[in-house]
Amino acid sequence: MNRENLDKKVLDWLKQAKEIAPEICDWIGIYYKASFYLNETSTDLVLGPYIGAPTEHTRIPLTEGICGLALREEKTANIDDVKAHPEYISCSIETRSELVIPLADKEGRYVAELDIDSHSSAAFSQQIQNEFEKFCLTFSKLL
Repeated sequence: MNRENLDKKVLDWLKQAKEIAPEICDWIGIYYKASFYLNETSTDLVLGPYIGAPTEHTRIPLTEGICGLALREEKTANIDDVKAHPEYISCSIETRSELVIPLADKEGRYVAELDIDSHSSAAFSQQIQNEFEKFCLTFSKLL
């Protein structure tokens, strides 16, 4: 599948994801591993489709930020107060909490992540996190 078709499918998927908790999803998007999305040897994360304000963080080293942390550890990062987290890379002065969920391909390899920012502190309860994680299991069907 070419990137343009993938991006269109993923944008539709993001719109569905945002509906899980639209009142707290102030920015929602996908960061791909560059090796998957651009077929590069880089370990960087590259911004794909998103819904929200533009960000200057279109490429993030896997070694940095909460986005890097979630894929390095291959587990969800649910950060109640991003300003207090030592790995947070500020994308918006309004962001207070963040939920980042690794996304697997059909073979179970983590190739991307769902990144959600909220302007509310501690926005992502365990129940909301569980709902997003369940929804994220559908990501591989897009590939």
